[in-house]
Amino acid sequence: MRYSAPYLVYLFLLGLVPFLWTFLIGLNPAGISEALKGLPVGLILYNTFAFATITALASTGLGLLLAVSADALEDRVTSGLAMLPYSIPFTSSALIWGISLYGGYGWFTYLLGIRFDPLNLASTAIWGITLVGVWSTVPLPFLITYSSLRSVPKEFRETAKVMGIPLSKYYGELAIPYVGKAILVSLLLSFTLSVGNFDLPFVLTGGGPGFSSTTLPLVVYEQMSVLNNVTGGAFFAAVLSLIAVVPALGLLRVLRAKRPTLPSVGLKLPDLVFKALLGSGSVVVLAFLVIPVYWMVLVAFRSATLDFRSPPVLAPVGLTTHYFLKTMVESWPYMVSSVIVSSLAALLSVFLSSPAAYEVSTGKGRWILPLSIFLYAMPVTSFVIPVYLIMYDAGLVNTWWALVLSIPVFTATFSVWVLTNSFLDLPRSYFEAAEVFDVKNKFFRLILPLIGPSLISTFVLSFIFSWHALFYPLVLTNTPFSPGFPPQGAETVTIFALDALGDKYVNWGQLGSAALVSALPVMLVNYLAVYRIRRGIKEGGVKFA
Repeated sequence: MRYSAPYLVYLFLLGLVPFLWTFLIGLNPAGISEALKGLPVGLILYNTFAFATITALASTGLGLLLAVSADALEDRVTSGLAMLPYSIPFTSSALIWGISLYGGYGWFTYLLGIRFDPLNLASTAIWGITLVGVWSTVPLPFLITYSSLRSVPKEFRETAKVMGIPLSKYYGELAIPYVGKAILVSLLLSFTLSVGNFDLPFVLTGGGPGFSSTTLPLVVYEQMSVLNNVTGGAFFAAVLSLIAVVPALGLLRVLRAKRPTLPSVGLKLPDLVFKALLGSGSVVVLAFLVIPVYWMVLVAFRSATLDFRSPPVLAPVGLTTHYFLKTMVESWPYMVSSVIVSSLAALLSVFLSSPAAYEVSTGKGRWILPLSIFLYAMPVTSFVIPVYLIMYDAGLVNTWWALVLSIPVFTATFSVWVLTNSFLDLPRSYFEAAEVFDVKNKFFRLILPLIGPSLISTFVLSFIFSWHALFYPLVLTNTPFSPGFPPQGAETVTIFALDALGDKYVNWGQLGSAALVSALPVMLVNYLAVYRIRRGIKEGGVKFA
């Protein structure tokens, strides 16, 4: 277990210990009683499950449609555009949709003929948040399903062509059942991550009006940070963890299954009709995914006099760089922190995970993989209170190191999952040759270079996840970066974008610029992740099931 030792030490100190500690902190009856006062617990649970269930089902279905379309039509445009929302931090997503849903002035509400803001009404607020949740989650099931479709043996497709089997039958009876496990993984993972989604409800509505859109993660934050009831926050964090345990265990069970877990679908359409249906459906879904990003860029670069118009002005007119340049200047301390934290957290994740994943792939410590997947599936609230106490006692609060050390509990565990499959895909002949020639340090000299593309993909995905983080920066930092020795402050661009909420209904240019600035770096590296996946699994793609 020598390769896994650093990873296991990290996982124990900042994963397992905080997870179990949360339950211990939440056992104080007085704190629990205080936390329950005046809270409509039934409504909060309903909001949490409704948001997570609908988000998971809708995003998995849309992701499957886009994945089949990109694979069948060999469409690079689809595979690139489908990942766009993944490159947008949840904070920026919320800001974009906040002005997209603004009564008759937002593009979305105008196109649907809605003359009110769904986020401002108690009867519709949770459904507005769910819409944004679906938009931001679609890339995850698309990524998992598409990468799995790319791993279907070429012989299957070639045989289908030779035998004249229509594409609809190929996908309905062969390809989709073959990747059925990946589809179920997408569904369960989307549900688990949505259950713990703090960013969207927090930024879009703050849980209001009243408690109409309050979910469990918001209650955890309010109890610990606003009401200073750490026990109450830990209690609700423990409840949320127990809820997340069920789909997490289901995820592990699905991953252990060896046979296809979805039935075949009897569908026989002419290829021309099938492609036309795929293409038209993909166009609608891609419009849903892309227009908000276009709206963000448009609002960031135009005069504020064009904002409150009905119908909304969708053409690029009245352009100006004033708001964008102003925002760029104001955001540089936050940008510095995000670049440093995301880069170091991604590097630490790859450093910790690659040796552990290699050891798991050799058959040693097989329990490490399910433990990693289980902890990855847990909400951030399962760890945040003990992690804050640890960082506070260590004097690391409001420093880059607090974030660099805490975020890999998600990125390193995710990396172990992905890299284990990459190591398993390597031909055994490499290992046999290393034994025959008695290669010293074969892991570093031979094995690691062979999965170089996978390491790059994993680094990029970890970087993007770290860049998106909001809960940890919100709790572990309190001031922006200030040059000096030692440097002070560690607030990231997600906090900078959050601060723009004060201008949400006054200055859309400022809001759009804040969203764009915080999203732009990961939008650029997003292309690299998609490119790596397209190269195929054996050449460094990402494989989940």
